[in-house]
Amino acid sequence: MQSSRPDRRALSRLLAAAALMTGVAACGTVIINSSGSLTRYDRLQRSAATATEARLYIDRPAVERARTVRIIPTSFPAEVLGSGPLTAADRRLIANAADRALCYDLSLRYDIVTSRDADLTVRAQVTHVEPTNLIGAGGTIAGSAAVSIASQLGVGFADGIGRIPIPRLPIGLGSLTVEAEALDRRHQQRAAMVWGGAANSFTSQPRFAASSDPYDLAGEFGQDFGYFMARGEDPFLAPNTLPTWDRIRVTILGEAPLDPDCEAFGRAPGIDGIAADYIGLPPEYADKGPAVPAR
Repeated sequence: MQSSRPDRRALSRLLAAAALMTGVAACGTVIINSSGSLTRYDRLQRSAATATEARLYIDRPAVERARTVRIIPTSFPAEVLGSGPLTAADRRLIANAADRALCYDLSLRYDIVTSRDADLTVRAQVTHVEPTNLIGAGGTIAGSAAVSIASQLGVGFADGIGRIPIPRLPIGLGSLTVEAEALDRRHQQRAAMVWGGAANSFTSQPRFAASSDPYDLAGEFGQDFGYFMARGEDPFLAPNTLPTWDRIRVTILGEAPLDPDCEAFGRAPGIDGIAADYIGLPPEYADKGPAVPAR
């Protein structure tokens, strides 16, 4: 389940900053590296946003002229540093979460196509990952559920019904690093991003799965790079906005994507995903992955 990207980023930063001011380690560790997957790195510039770990480049006139975009499925090699606890199925699901989010945001401006004859070809690769620590996530899920049960029995701290969220234990919060670029018909780089993100104790959903934080972060990466290309603006400086009905319908409720070619990456888990998140189930319980074999 994804909220409006700028809103979620603003909330994450505010809470993380508050935690740092009080001396609490509330975020995972972000790693920015250069794996060699991009055609060039020399034009990348650090985002101007504070506390952001990203390097950006865009040829705005070139991406604005483009009308069609082809998405090559994100690569997540088994040898990526930190991926040992993740299975091949985990890596596919994480990579596909990035592609699904990317396709939605790109479809707001471009026609998504499957043929090689596209104005821009987008490709991405996961270059570093820190899986979720199961002990830390499991402890938070169990504690949150216990507070809910107590409150419903009249002996707890809250009057609400349902699982009461509590801050995650600052142990083993996951992280993800992705490199991505858009190439034109002559294989010239027209946009690029090296993106690093980490879970935090306050806004990241705990699930009992090593893949859970990287899975959520992959969706955030896809939304950021899609926004960057579609708007030609630094996504980390985007103003706070409420999500549109189309974003809610497609990325939260799991309805049909705006561009039919985005069906290749499957649909968002929808209500099943919300229910699975509620009790901390692994992402694969609700997300069935790509609808068709990767192109």
